[in-house]
Order: sequence, then structure tokens, then C-alpha cells
Amino acid sequence: MLCACGDDTVVPPTIDASVQDADGGRVCTGSAVTKGPWVLAVDDSHATIRWETCRGGTSGDVDIAPEGNPSAAWVAHSIESETDLTTSHQAPLNLQATPDYAGAWFMHEAKLVGIQPNTCYAYSLAGDPSRAGRFCTQRPSGAPIRIFAVGDTNVGLGPTMSNLLTYILPMKPELTLHVGDIEYYDSGFDTWQLWAEVMRPLLARGAFFPAIGNHESETPDEYQTYTLRFFHGAGFGGTDQFYEFETAGVHFFILDTQDSTDGNSPQAVWFSQQILLAEQKPGYRFSVVFFHKPFVTCGDTGDDPTARAYFEPLFLAHKVPLVLQGHMHGYERFDFGNITYVTTGGGGGGLGNVDENTGRSYCDKRVASGRFFNGTIIDIDKTLKGTVIDDSGATKDTFELTLP
Repeated sequence: MLCACGDDTVVPPTIDASVQDADGGRVCTGSAVTKGPWVLAVDDSHATIRWETCRGGTSGDVDIAPEGNPSAAWVAHSIESETDLTTSHQAPLNLQATPDYAGAWFMHEAKLVGIQPNTCYAYSLAGDPSRAGRFCTQRPSGAPIRIFAVGDTNVGLGPTMSNLLTYILPMKPELTLHVGDIEYYDSGFDTWQLWAEVMRPLLARGAFFPAIGNHESETPDEYQTYTLRFFHGAGFGGTDQFYEFETAGVHFFILDTQDSTDGNSPQAVWFSQQILLAEQKPGYRFSVVFFHKPFVTCGDTGDDPTARAYFEPLFLAHKVPLVLQGHMHGYERFDFGNITYVTTGGGGGGLGNVDENTGRSYCDKRVASGRFFNGTIIDIDKTLKGTVIDDSGATKDTFELTLP
């Protein structure tokens, strides 16, 4: 039987840190599910459901049905892969954060093929029905969609993300755009296990599309054994670092500011080709681009005028009205006429000085800003509307863009 969708209860992790064993201090109990599930790579007929267990050979089945039609349920099977981690990572400043233990870990991946477009599905893990979620396949061009954008989610530094989710989840976003710095080892407060526990209610709401930030590689093994293991293949085309997806006639392009954004770089060439192809598709409306390190900011981080000089003419030529960025821990909105840049890097990282570099030549185009934690709800219909929410539930900014 399918578990009801939209359950926002966080179930305690199944790793018992109080008892030592040969795998480096963990005891694998219960259903053995330790992270997830979450959904990636959704289009009109495909989706990927992924989750982690601390024991191999557990049930790899997923019960799935269109929402509101349980009689059409079926069972999808997953493929299990093992990763043997040699190093444990702890949060020395947050003793309540479950460590990322060394040992054998098992990723389960169920690839769904031939599902229906414009349909929302409820799913639950057969081995642990409390682990449930939903996702919606690609909407037809012009259909309304609601999106949540957030970045810099240092979940152990304080209750920021938990508080934000209290207000964001009832708004029922269909998918999440993460603008990078997913997790923070170097803060001393975070582990990936803690991140998975805090973010689980959001991951259960819909598909997750992350950009790569500088905090995804804080140890020699983190990017490969955590970031890529969890989120590889998040979208389509490109690579694990830069990719795209589409829904409702809107194309989303994710860039990697950890790598070269020079005009001759692989991702710059790829973007220039793919956005032209996207614009030629029937039903194309416009594109949204997001990435981590900002092209423009008046805050306490660097900007990137060289990348802006290359990409912005492409944005203007191919209908990109909105660019989302992170890295600067706060909020900014710039209005350059046909393009709006929004910095939504307020997901829990220590707040920065949003006014440290107001002398930059374009800062007169910054129309809203603030030193507060935040996430942004984006509603796309006949126009594009943004609603910026802080961790107390207050609306800190709103904007509405006329679409090209």
C-alpha cells in the first residue's frame, strides 16, 4: 500500500552512534534506510528515485501510484551499489549531529521509464513505508508551476532550514533549485547525515536540482563520495556539474562556478549551443539560469564581470529573465531591465555583510537586499512572481517579471 504523500515528519536516523562496531562506530538497525529518498532527473516520462542504506541486500522496491489513483499502483525495482568509506567525519561543534561514519554504504536507485507527463506521483519505499514522497513530471508549456530556490544550507549552525521549511512546505513547491553550498563540513556544525535528516521533508516534496558550490569539496573525498554519490545525474545533457531540465515550457540551466566559465570553457560552449536548441523547441517560453558564485553582488564576496560579459548577451538573446545565485549569505535583487539577478544564499550559513562592496559600478541597480536568512518561492504562470521568505515566515521582498 502506498504511504500518504507529503508527510513532513522527520523520523530519527537508523544509525546508533552510542554503540561501536567494526564499521567505525555505527550500528545499522531497523529498515537500514539512512538517507532519502529523493528524486532527480525528472522529465515527461522519466524520473530517478535514490536512497541510501547502511546494510546491503535490503528491499529495493518502491511502491508508486499516480496521486489520487491508488488502483494504478505498481512496483519499481532499484539497483544497489556499494561504497566503502574509509574516513569518518564528525561535527566537533555540534555533538548532536550524527557523524558520517566510515564503512560500507549502499545506494539504491530506481529509474522510472515510461511514466506519464503532467502527472504527480506518490511513492514509498517497500522496506520502510514511512520513507515516502512525491514528484511531478514535466508540465505542458504554459502550465503554472511553483518552485523553491535556496542556497548555502548550513543546517547544523542553527534551526534556519527547519524554520524556513515550516513556512515553505505548506506552500507546496513542485521542485527545488539549490544554488550551491549544499553542506558545510568546515563550519564544524554539519554532517551529510544531519543534512539529510533536516532536508528530508523538502526532498519529499518534489524533484531536487542542485548546483555545485565551493563547500561541496571540503575534504579530499567529499565531492566524489558524498556530493556525486548522492546527486550525480540530476538533470539532462552536459555533465554532473552543468546540466539542464525543463517543465511548463521553461528551461532551467545549471552552471558550475567552481570550474572555468571562460567563453571557451566546455560549459560555456555547451550553454551557448543548448540554449539555442532550447529556444527552437515547440512550446519554449523562456529560461532560468542558476549557479553558485555570483556574477553580480554588492556583498562581501567576489563578483565575476568576465563571466557576466560572456553569458549576459546570451541571456538577452535567448529569453533569460531570471538568474539565481548564492554564495553571498544574505539576499539581493538586481534589476537590469530585461534581466533580474537574485542572490538567495540565506539557507543557514553565517550571515555576511550584504553592503561591503556597494561601490561596484552596477550597485545602483540593486533594488532590494538584506542581511537575513531566506528562501525564494517562484511562481510561473502568465508572469513570473517571486516571494522571498525569511526564517520567521515574514515576506521580505516580492517581485513580478513580465515574461519575454
